Amino acid sequence: MKILNKYSLIIAATAALTTVTGCKKMLVEQPRSGLYPDYFTTAGGVQAAVTGVYQDLRGSGVGGFSGEGIVYAYDGTDENIPGGSAGTNPAIYGSYKGITSSNGPDITGLYVDINTLNGVFQNASLITDPTARTQFVAQAKFLRGFIYFWLVQMYGGVTATQKSGIPLHLTFNTQATSADEPAKLTDIYKTIIQDFTDAAAGLPNTITSSNPFSAAGIGKSATVATAKAYLAKAYLTRGYTEAKEATDFQQAADITASIITNKGTYGLDLWQDYYDAHKPANDYGKENMFAIDYGISDPLYSNYTQQSSGGFGINQLFVLARFNYVGPGVDNVAGIDAVPQKMGGSAGMVRDVYNGRPYIRLAPNKPYTMDVAFADQIHDTRYDATFQTFWICTNPNVTAGLKSDRVTSKGKLVATTSSIPPAGGALSAAPGQAASIVPMDGDTAILMPSADVTMARRDGFKGLIVTPKQFNSTIFPTVKKFDDPKRAGILDFSSRPIVMMRFSEVYLMNAEANYMLGNAANAAASLNVLRQRAAYRNTDDAALTAKNQFYVTAATMATANATNAAAMLLTPAQTALLAIPNNTTTTTTLCGMDLILEEYTRELYGDPRRWFDLVRTQQLVRRNQMYNTISGPNVQAYHARWPIPQTLINAVLSGPAYPQNNGY
Repeated sequence: MKILNKYSLIIAATAALTTVTGCKKMLVEQPRSGLYPDYFTTAGGVQAAVTGVYQDLRGSGVGGFSGEGIVYAYDGTDENIPGGSAGTNPAIYGSYKGITSSNGPDITGLYVDINTLNGVFQNASLITDPTARTQFVAQAKFLRGFIYFWLVQMYGGVTATQKSGIPLHLTFNTQATSADEPAKLTDIYKTIIQDFTDAAAGLPNTITSSNPFSAAGIGKSATVATAKAYLAKAYLTRGYTEAKEATDFQQAADITASIITNKGTYGLDLWQDYYDAHKPANDYGKENMFAIDYGISDPLYSNYTQQSSGGFGINQLFVLARFNYVGPGVDNVAGIDAVPQKMGGSAGMVRDVYNGRPYIRLAPNKPYTMDVAFADQIHDTRYDATFQTFWICTNPNVTAGLKSDRVTSKGKLVATTSSIPPAGGALSAAPGQAASIVPMDGDTAILMPSADVTMARRDGFKGLIVTPKQFNSTIFPTVKKFDDPKRAGILDFSSRPIVMMRFSEVYLMNAEANYMLGNAANAAASLNVLRQRAAYRNTDDAALTAKNQFYVTAATMATANATNAAAMLLTPAQTALLAIPNNTTTTTTLCGMDLILEEYTRELYGDPRRWFDLVRTQQLVRRNQMYNTISGPNVQAYHARWPIPQTLINAVLSGPAYPQNNGY
């Protein structure tokens, strides 16, 4: 297939000879194919090839996680709806109306990466240092497995009922070709499983300073545990498909149990406090297993250069699910709880570094995310740790709002003094000042409580109260887990890594595999570990929690945590659900998979993953129909595979035409 291979001769050479900025056009403007035969003859050349693939994962396409393309992993699910500024394609994929082979992501770059990795395998014997050879090949094996696993979950492979899927390329191509064909799903999964198995045999247990794919011991490239976790996930995913083997779920259960048992060997564990799992200081800590890095500038590990245009880093994840806090005013209007968002007055907020740049590409789907998954916001800390629900006034010039009688003044909001905005401007960091300053004083300009309030409460509150019945695609609690305190400018993106595998997911996979095996007790035990961890609060977290929400003080902390931990244990009714087999059709009754998927939401909401979770568990249609009024009426079983991109189909110019996936 010509388009998939015409750049493969030059990717590695330019990665070795130039500073890669992440723009693929820069990689193809000056072909250096004449240098390619010498490229893989040294350890440095092979390392540069692997580094180049890691670099490509930061791109903005399907295989990259920096751009807005990752909304495809969120839209069309029970968790999310397209945000008010989502644009055209997210709305299409969020509603399952109008999806075609031409409006999806382009995957050709991933096949360039696969060919580069195949070059590593073909030329590995040229590396004379056996230790280096083992490390480089193991990283390459992991990355090829990772890419193929990502692709097969989206597009599938040929089965008895499916006529198309992704192609499988396992040899190094040095000549362009215009022919290709989809591979059997069984063959694709065998490759993925073998790659992850081989990777686990050669990777290090932990990231150390001697690891060539870390920045002096910093970073989260693949380790033994990472490869094993993805191996377990591959078995788990295959177990639901036409390619399944009888031992798939047992393999997933056994591998995840082994990782948990040997967590000390791999430097893994859960933080006591769920808040800590998402703090920037812990990005490379014990709970994060594999990450796409953006903040490390190291030519051997990441080959990453900080982006000067539009931000400190290039990770855009943190801006996608932020509502525009500048727009709402502070007046009260009679009947505000009875109508969709109806607000007036002058805004209590100006845009500032701390509260960030609102893209409004994604919004929580309230009927499920708020009303079901995060319904318990007292015993469970994960709502408060995930969502920002209050905004401290940053506008010193806001006029006083009016009470519901439209005459009486509510009083002027007092702005924070943590950072002072320039005249007529927005807050940003002063020279030598910490970039993103937490506002610790001032009045609350916007509050989003978890329940309705009375008009008397609104009249007694100088800012604006937005209750859950007013949440929509434009106004909603902001996902705050990915905020970057190092950002120095309002338009900056993030330099934090995007975590692709967390240790908590190992427990969730273990619960899911045991559930599918009929081992309800084992499934419950793994879920309870996460649920009891989620009950823990400390006094530091109280500063980040809206005062209308539940929080602890030094005097109440011990008792509250003990009470909440007991309350978070699965009830007999919940445990009984785990004995009900996976129900993929009936929308009026619940099963154990509903319980598990709710736990996935609470633990991992905001990570680019939900569409894959629903597809894997065969719940895409049912749970969209249960909870999402936008996607539910249109979603069909064939939507569990995206259409083969037209760029791939057009590239096949000889032999049989490349077939499209069913339904498109």
